[in-house]
Amino acid sequence: MTTKSGLSLTVTPVRRLPSSATVHVTGKGYDRTVGIYVALCVTPVKGVAPSPCGGGVNMSGASAASAWISSNPPPYGVALAVPYRRGGRFDVTMSVSPMIGTVDCRQASCAIVTRADHTRPGERRFDVVVPVTFAP
Repeated sequence: MTTKSGLSLTVTPVRRLPSSATVHVTGKGYDRTVGIYVALCVTPVKGVAPSPCGGGVNMSGASAASAWISSNPPPYGVALAVPYRRGGRFDVTMSVSPMIGTVDCRQASCAIVTRADHTRPGERRFDVVVPVTFAP
């Protein structure tokens, strides 16, 4: 998926994911001054923050279901956030399952998304959505 503003998000695989899946997510063209989260979320309505999301806000670095990408995180996030590479690029691997809390992505529309991190919660320019499906 490439947006009109040039953000590119690629997810592999995206179809018929097993109940415990590993997905490879790459992005490019992101603003290196703005941190983002990458997560499995219920497919958002355009202009509305993606939510709920699996893994939540990954400020502990303990969740394999989401990733925090930032080249200038707050001091507490320096060891947690994955820095961007040149060109606003990132490359992460995440573990996902069809359940986001009580939402079952085998029946609801879900996607791997990027969104601005908690330092810019109202910023929607970095919302990029790549739909995924899970095997029944």
